[in-house]
Amino acid sequence: MDLGHLFTRFDGRINRAKCWPGAIVLGIVSLVVLYGSIFAGGGSIHDQDTRARTITLAVQLVFLYPLAALMVKRLHDRNRPGYFAAFILVPLVLKGVTDVMGLTGDALSPKALDYVFIGIVGVVGIWFFVDLGCLRGTAGPNKHGPDPLGGAPAR
Repeated sequence: MDLGHLFTRFDGRINRAKCWPGAIVLGIVSLVVLYGSIFAGGGSIHDQDTRARTITLAVQLVFLYPLAALMVKRLHDRNRPGYFAAFILVPLVLKGVTDVMGLTGDALSPKALDYVFIGIVGVVGIWFFVDLGCLRGTAGPNKHGPDPLGGAPAR
């Protein structure tokens, strides 16, 4: 697996067999970086302070590009436009920004905006999980490139 292409380029297609390990590696690395950064900053994961929220947003922004590259290539495999990735990435970033601003993010007393973000990310997340994580890509070549499975029959 070419990790450079997987996490840094937006062209081409990847199948589920490359997407899942890439997403898992990206998730584990981002969690390790997040927890390490918060602890190094003298905080706790359970802190509700601005410093922990700012660190969380910074880590989200650092991993936004590789996550977008992974999602776009998988969207391409499903013959969907890459900008569909914004349907989940924009609400996630907006949630991080509103957390830092103190408008959302209080786990003990969530506000209406918290529920809006939870609803959007939940619905779009389920759609992305099924569409990108469970369904086979377009059989044969499409406008984004050749079939990563080489035109193998659907399973």
